[in-house]
Amino acid sequence: MTIKTVGVVGSGIMGSGLAEVIARGGMNVIVRSRSQATAEAMVASVGKGLSKQVEKGRLTEEEKAAILGRITAVSELSALADCDLVIESVVEDLQTKKSLFAELDAIVKPTAILATNTSTLPVIELAMCTSRPELVCGIHFFNPATAMPLVEIVRPLSASDSTIEIATAFAETCTKQPVQV
Repeated sequence: MTIKTVGVVGSGIMGSGLAEVIARGGMNVIVRSRSQATAEAMVASVGKGLSKQVEKGRLTEEEKAAILGRITAVSELSALADCDLVIESVVEDLQTKKSLFAELDAIVKPTAILATNTSTLPVIELAMCTSRPELVCGIHFFNPATAMPLVEIVRPLSASDSTIEIATAFAETCTKQPVQV
């Protein structure tokens, strides 16, 4: 499976960085925030950061426009239904993440991979909240995601080889250096 559309749940510092990195990798990104205003503010923030890159000669205006054109801001989880991969980047609270994974499991297409950006909570507990534990893994980007090259691909016991291969290829498409843990 090739990842074409990625959902990001959370529009804070990590969600913003993930959106930019994924869009720079050529994939479409749908960022979900609790409100449309905060989702749109996150896209505007990414735009400001890209404008600085243009000023420094690291990006062209066309590249900036293309990157921003691949980012969509939404406030409804249902907008993530057709994503190939959804990465959550919400508050570091196990119960919050478990509830989110159960909700995402009911919304996204059956072949979608669900991933967490956590580096502290047990991924297996999130996987067990879904009907697809073989399609759940950790994809941990370090902060700031736009600058840090390493990405941890966290394999719970339930994840399939295919899920880990796809997650690894996704990180490489984002021009990151994945390491399986």
